[in-house]
Amino acid sequence: MSTADLTALLRDPARRAEAVAAVRDALAALGQGAPARWVPDPERVRHLRRELVAGADLDSLADDLRLLSEDEAAELLAGEPDRWDRATITAVVDRLAPGAIPVGALARLWLTTHTGLSAGDLAALLGPAPRRTLYRGLLPLLTDDLAGLLAAELLADVLDGTWPAHPTPEPAELPDQPRDSVGHWTPVDEDPGEHDHTPQQGSGGRPPANGGYGQAFPPAGGRDRCTPTGGRGAGSERVAWPVVAAPEVVPPGAEFDLVVGIGAEPSAEVTGTGSLRVPEGDVLIEVTVVFDPVAFAPVGWANPVTLAATGTNPFPRINLRVRALAGVDLGVRREIGAAYFVGGALRGYGSRTVQVTDGPGERLDLVGGDSLDLGPLLAADAPDLVVVVERGADVGGQTLLWSARSPLPGVVGVPGPHRVGIGDDPAGLARAVRLKMGAVADPRDAVLTLIGLGREIGDKVPVPVADAIRAVVAARAPAPPSVLLLSAEPHVPWELAVLDEPEPDRSPFLGARVVLGRWVLDTRRPRPTPPVRASGAGRAVVTARYEGVPGWNRLPSAEAEAAGLAAAYPPCAEVAPLHSAVLDFLESGPPARAVHFALHGKFDPDNAQDGLVLLAPAPADPNRLVPRFLSPEHVSAMSFTGHPFVFLNACQVGAGGTVLGDYSGLARAFLAAGACGVVAPLWNVDDVAASELAEAFYAAVYRGLPAAEVLRGLRAGVDRRTRDGKPATTMAYQFFGHPRLALHL
Repeated sequence: MSTADLTALLRDPARRAEAVAAVRDALAALGQGAPARWVPDPERVRHLRRELVAGADLDSLADDLRLLSEDEAAELLAGEPDRWDRATITAVVDRLAPGAIPVGALARLWLTTHTGLSAGDLAALLGPAPRRTLYRGLLPLLTDDLAGLLAAELLADVLDGTWPAHPTPEPAELPDQPRDSVGHWTPVDEDPGEHDHTPQQGSGGRPPANGGYGQAFPPAGGRDRCTPTGGRGAGSERVAWPVVAAPEVVPPGAEFDLVVGIGAEPSAEVTGTGSLRVPEGDVLIEVTVVFDPVAFAPVGWANPVTLAATGTNPFPRINLRVRALAGVDLGVRREIGAAYFVGGALRGYGSRTVQVTDGPGERLDLVGGDSLDLGPLLAADAPDLVVVVERGADVGGQTLLWSARSPLPGVVGVPGPHRVGIGDDPAGLARAVRLKMGAVADPRDAVLTLIGLGREIGDKVPVPVADAIRAVVAARAPAPPSVLLLSAEPHVPWELAVLDEPEPDRSPFLGARVVLGRWVLDTRRPRPTPPVRASGAGRAVVTARYEGVPGWNRLPSAEAEAAGLAAAYPPCAEVAPLHSAVLDFLESGPPARAVHFALHGKFDPDNAQDGLVLLAPAPADPNRLVPRFLSPEHVSAMSFTGHPFVFLNACQVGAGGTVLGDYSGLARAFLAAGACGVVAPLWNVDDVAASELAEAFYAAVYRGLPAAEVLRGLRAGVDRRTRDGKPATTMAYQFFGHPRLALHL
């Protein structure tokens, strides 16, 4: 069979069995070759490994490297996996004898790790290998799965020479006798005439005709062809949109086709994070399909699935078969989502509704236009761990679906979805936490209550996700890792989760161990990109003097807090606390880039009196002020053009007693309106302690520390030994935004 015929077979997935047989026949025709003339020497491999780790000059190791056998070279590549990047692999392989190039080991390294090698890089590295070595190394990888598809395409690229140019040193004349007295020989298993596929040199090489499947993002500190010198992830990218296509209505028990992938245009049925950024050129996209396993069952596939975006197929899709399951406790409207990863970093998320019913179903709301774009922030400043939490398909809303992924080498991803029941709906769990925190009497009581609640909340985190969190903590130690929580529910204070046995002198809470930022997944309207840096220049404060306002006491510390911030960080506008004035201010942009509220608040979703407590003239007496609430609905009606940072320091103590709050609803509303980040308490906070916390927060943030890191540092001061201060107030605050979001003046 000619090379062209074999290449055509390899590139036809439907003829994989024929291609494997043809490669096997070609290998048999070439013969297995003479036995390699070498004596294995583990010490040589250990020596080279030590030298590489120590940063030795590779030219000084060239002779030793050229004496390695294929097996020894494979063993060398298997050691110190975190230290292998594109440059080191290229430099080492270029110095190997052609017959010693470990084809199979290199291909497996490319398929299973994030070395930064593209398919073109790998094809160029394998180019000097004799065909017998190529066939023998890649034949075991020509399976029927995606890895087999990639291996077949790679072999086809090498055989017809369609890889990007990659300079390879001309091999020196190989010795035909032992090189030293202990029997180390250069392996000889090919004829000189076998090298008829030398890669093109210079700039004349053309890109892969079929598109190699390169992994675009190396570990931190490395660069690849998509990343210029300016920094990791800052290379050429294009915009794509999540594709999650399925029938609107499916009968219970029926199978249906689910199409996931990326497209050039948005889909009106798909909500989530909107557009995603994909590196130009050839790239692997890993997709985790998120679904409730009691509502849907995959037929013949498992998470994650991998797509190959190439020059000839820039918007790949895959058809998956899914069965809709029947269940009396399951809702009709069920969500199926898809999380998109490149090089271990999350690029976007899309979700759609599938109605499982024997009837005609309801008319689904369509979404459209732009939405949250995760590309810039997750590519250039990818968090160390991204956790995605979706709601389950049960009627009571008592289950959550978890998955997690990290770009850090050695941290195993958790594709899931992992289904965990929380015993109550998320809002109900948060309500129980607020009620318990409202009853604490002193710091010790507060700390013990928090740890007890933290253990209960930690039990709601699936074990594989908790293990992934522990892994990133260990990988980044002693520095805390950054974690982005993309959640369809904003209520549960996961910051309080206690995953391990508390130590007496160390804060046990998740929010003290990691730099945690949250973002809400299920807002169906255009939202901004949560940036890593935002301007804090131009501030505004809103506070109120509740003197004579029925039902609400004055907040002296909140008043002083607002005045102090205005004086410390000019220019700062002091917005009148009138309901109409605040609405006018928010509708105007708002012009300020950082907005601070120091007010009373009230949480009562079953009552019209819910939100931040502002003031308005009484209808019967315009000279008398009465409370008027800034509700989540008011904020959701806004469209902020300036994407401000918002701090809701709502001290929730009314004249009639404690009014416990849940400001995750307002936080979600501000994010939907266009805020780049929000800080909000989940329960009642002390007036004095809240003011002190705000002062410390801004002092640290305006020194350049990320907002999430400031809150993590404050939480880290709360442990089992805490006997003073106001730990209940310190632990009340949630942060919505990128974990690395920093403000600058």
